[in-house]
Amino acid sequence: MTRSEPFVGRAGAAADLRGWLAAADGGTGALVLVGGPAGIGKTRLVETVTGPAAVWGRCVDDPGAPPLWPWRRVLRALPAVGAEIDQALAGLDDAADLVAARFRFVATAADALVAAAEPAGLVVVLEDVHWADEASLRLLGHLAGEIRRSRLAVVATYRDTGPHPDAVGDLLGRPGTESLRLEPLTEPDVRAYLAEAGRSGVDAVDALRRSGGNPLYLKAVARSSATGGGEAELRHLVRTTVAGLEAGTRELLAIASVLGEEVDAHVVAEVAAQPADDVVAALDRAVRAGVLRPAVAGSRRFTHAVVRDGIYADLDQGVREELHARAAAALEHRAEPGVVAGHWLRSAATPDALARAADWAEAAAQDATRSLAFTEAARFLDLALGCRRRAGTRDGLAALLVDLATAEYRAGRFARSLGHAREAVELTSDPALVAAAALVVRDTSAPDLLPAMAELTTSALAATGPAADPAVRAKLLAQSAAVTADYGRATEAVATADEALALAERSGDQEALLDAVRARMKIRPFELPLTERLRLGALAVALGGTGRPLVALWGHKWRVDAAFEVGTVAVVDTEVSAIAALAATTRLPLVRWHELRLRASVAAYRGAFAEARTHNRLALELAEAELAEDRSAIGMSFAFAQQLAEVVGDPAELPDGYDELLAIAPPLPITVVSRPLCALIAGRLDEARAGYDALRPRLRDPDFIGQAPGIGPHLLPLLEAFEDVETAEWLASRFAGASPVGSGGAGTFCSDCSSSWAGRLAALLGRHAEAVAHFEEAIAWDTRLGARPYVVHNRVRLAGALAAAGEPARAETPARQAADEARRLGMPGWLRQATALLDRVRTEADPLTGREREIVALVAGALSNRQIAHRLVLSERTVESHVRSVLAKLGLANRTEVAAWAHRRGLTVSTGAPPRAGGSATRNPR
Repeated sequence: MTRSEPFVGRAGAAADLRGWLAAADGGTGALVLVGGPAGIGKTRLVETVTGPAAVWGRCVDDPGAPPLWPWRRVLRALPAVGAEIDQALAGLDDAADLVAARFRFVATAADALVAAAEPAGLVVVLEDVHWADEASLRLLGHLAGEIRRSRLAVVATYRDTGPHPDAVGDLLGRPGTESLRLEPLTEPDVRAYLAEAGRSGVDAVDALRRSGGNPLYLKAVARSSATGGGEAELRHLVRTTVAGLEAGTRELLAIASVLGEEVDAHVVAEVAAQPADDVVAALDRAVRAGVLRPAVAGSRRFTHAVVRDGIYADLDQGVREELHARAAAALEHRAEPGVVAGHWLRSAATPDALARAADWAEAAAQDATRSLAFTEAARFLDLALGCRRRAGTRDGLAALLVDLATAEYRAGRFARSLGHAREAVELTSDPALVAAAALVVRDTSAPDLLPAMAELTTSALAATGPAADPAVRAKLLAQSAAVTADYGRATEAVATADEALALAERSGDQEALLDAVRARMKIRPFELPLTERLRLGALAVALGGTGRPLVALWGHKWRVDAAFEVGTVAVVDTEVSAIAALAATTRLPLVRWHELRLRASVAAYRGAFAEARTHNRLALELAEAELAEDRSAIGMSFAFAQQLAEVVGDPAELPDGYDELLAIAPPLPITVVSRPLCALIAGRLDEARAGYDALRPRLRDPDFIGQAPGIGPHLLPLLEAFEDVETAEWLASRFAGASPVGSGGAGTFCSDCSSSWAGRLAALLGRHAEAVAHFEEAIAWDTRLGARPYVVHNRVRLAGALAAAGEPARAETPARQAADEARRLGMPGWLRQATALLDRVRTEADPLTGREREIVALVAGALSNRQIAHRLVLSERTVESHVRSVLAKLGLANRTEVAAWAHRRGLTVSTGAPPRAGGSATRNPR
């Protein structure tokens, strides 16, 4: 389509786009997605509004297109940005963790583009992003999150019809994204178009009907008298136009359609085996005929993808296959490996062509991996695998499957990765390949993946045997231990993890040592001495760094847990800050997710519930967007909400769908306990009781109660609700003699201290004096650690224990303090408990009648008996009688002691109020 053609019906869309570009120029950038069907005028609109200063990149419908293809075009026009990105890629050659490196690369590229927009602004246009590769979309998505605070505007066009709209669906929901959909032209628009095109004689109503209001099809209708409509009109016009060209030009256009939408005259000449000058002249004739249009120097483009598709579709299959083979041969020394592979794939399916397609696809996968484009690497390896299978080749298939599984794991496709790893094991007897396949998928505890992971590890240990390389065997044992623990068999896993750690330390292999350390710390970490956990944490941080960020993350988390255990709050804050810095440096979503999880947990622990909810929501959003294949990451946010509901005493905190999630979750100990606990919090007592009765037989299994530090504390509300004295006795014996713990479980939700657990068990067992001592100790722990919600809990429990021990007077103060703090923090359930307990203990501790309390309040206000009598309209003798009764009931000696007692109880009355009969004392609401 030449740019002399009419531009009508787009005034509103153009104004919107100009407004967003002006905002970007003023410092509020945007990603603008311009959508609509093929031919609707997306490119024409963007060209008209952005002008010549915009930098353009185009996606192509080619399975062999290399990663970041549209961005490569952009970077050619921005050499400074391209140099910075090249430097970033070069610095990642030795990266130990390629998944983390990918996110650092994306962040670096985004930062460089944002910086390039300063101070004059920058407009980048990406065409046809429905064909974009995953790496290009990932960079675009990252930019959407950063672009608002920049002078960068990115305008991306896409087709919102056909099989591709999901490719950009995620971008539409990003905060920095604006969207613009182009609608078909209206009848007045068509009339205006025909008038400007000099086709006023064409019936506008008929032209609208036949074109559907699509400008590209309208052009065909205006130039053709054919019947039909839409794309058929255009195809007819293309056939008519091409048929009018000489045979040589038609052959060159056929070659061009095989090569793609962009037409490089020199490549066409090489495929056609014709002189370049002759080809250039013929292609210029195609430009004059309206089939091609000029593009950058030395190349041309089809006027539209539909035009190219029409010419390509009219080729006989044999002709297409022959041209693809010739194109592949011509491009082997000048094009990207993926492009060459794509042409060989679409040529005749001979064994030689398939083998060459596979070779080039594997080379393309290597390039994609170097560019950290793991999804594209997996796509090319899958293509290579298909070619080798079609060619009947078995040699090398197992190794290729392991490579494919590795690429898929790096791309976050865990289930597919495991499937290909298992297939590799079935095809090989090589122990090294079997071990490599078993070690592809790691660091996930997703229940649906565990069976395949266990099967692979068992096969690998059997294939390699005890005499295997110590480092390889240590890695396999560590993997086996981690999977076994995730199955809930911690006792069995400990021995395996210890063996892995000892073997790894003897081998001196850092990778093996790191795997073994992670496995051992995953399984009953509290059974390891604190000094050993701190040592392993420091080792992980030192070995991890930014090259292995997940290893460093685990080290920091272990140190957080140790700091909570001993109550060193400053270390907790230091380690969380270190994780935040690691997240900022690596830009790795998993690290950021762990940071958000820790921040939510710590905020809730300190009573900053609004902040905690925000961090939990952000963690959930991140898990859904970036970690969706690991459902446990999403489940963590639900588990947090359940524990928050218990801590604040409000079942409204329970998220929608949590019951359904628990129902389909695997029967791991923490899940089994959470089901009845969720029902209890929601007030479904019968369901909670049934669930608790079902799990009770499992409680004595050491692999159940010891599988995670949170199991015991999770059980306590159920024991209390159903007065399970027998289990309480057994659990108390397990806790007896254990070292005190300030808190635990920070990765999900910080627990209360172990003194509180002991106090609750003692209270349930009727050991009230013991419970009082434990709760006082717990309050001291929680106060020192800043755990304000748990201070509320333990003051309520202390008051209850004191009341049960026959000391209601002592119970009043902690009950009142708990009520005041619960009100300040927003803990409705605990406020109700504290208030009810306060009323009860006050009643139990106060034997006075209502009239006697009025008189006590006035005595505390320093009124004499005569003044009291006058105020209450009583005789002075009656007042004297009430005072003597008060002294006797309270065991006090004089009016001064009565006044002190009244002040302690909060009994006051306004002494300045006029005397009235039947007046009453009020409690100070302090």
